[in-house]
Amino acid sequence: MPLKNRRMEYSWPETKVDGARLMTDKRKYSLGDTINGSVGFRVVGGIREAFHPDVWTVAWEDFDKLFRLRMRLSAGTRSGLRTRKFWEIKKEVRKASFYWSRDPDLPYRIWAMIVPEDGGPPKIPTDVEDAKSMMFDVTKAFSIPAESLGRGKKTLAGSVDARWGRRSFIEKGSVSSKTKPVAIEIE
Repeated sequence: MPLKNRRMEYSWPETKVDGARLMTDKRKYSLGDTINGSVGFRVVGGIREAFHPDVWTVAWEDFDKLFRLRMRLSAGTRSGLRTRKFWEIKKEVRKASFYWSRDPDLPYRIWAMIVPEDGGPPKIPTDVEDAKSMMFDVTKAFSIPAESLGRGKKTLAGSVDARWGRRSFIEKGSVSSKTKPVAIEIE
């Protein structure tokens, strides 16, 4: 079957961001402290369901052997409707490469190898849920000096964005979300 008709066979639910969160290590800081925090989210829905060995096998047979997920994360102080960014990752890319596995411990012949965004060695997930977690669960840490924000009560908020291209099993798309605000105080 031609590639352009293959996507019509699948009916995935809507893809969305779940659990977008910004966390800090504490709520009160002195001016000389360092604010340590993290921004994280999960991509759920259609794209996560499509990331399955049965789909990988069909994609591999169609010579569609690479899946890329581009992400952008940021955190900033919020005042009214404006947010002033103090930390941002403009482009982070996770890749999954589908390959023919000869490992007898893996339950499927066609398997995914996750190439981390920091350029380290590829990771082989042990099961399907591990592969989905490696690909679609994101947490990034940040660290900034408290003096860069100044004294007083501050409201921190984060923004997350993920996008992917058109593949043999899914159309291109993107999702984004904002985190709940976190109040901190700098003395």
